[in-house]
Amino acid sequence: MKSPEQKKNNLRLGLILASVALVFFLGFMGKMMYLGG
Repeated sequence: MKSPEQKKNNLRLGLILASVALVFFLGFMGKMMYLGG
């Protein structure tokens, strides 16, 4: 069993990784649009 503390830490880590992935994705899309594909 995982403790609530571990679950909280895993959730925070997941959100951080998702945020980083989203930022890279948006940056990539923005670059593509800016450079005209």
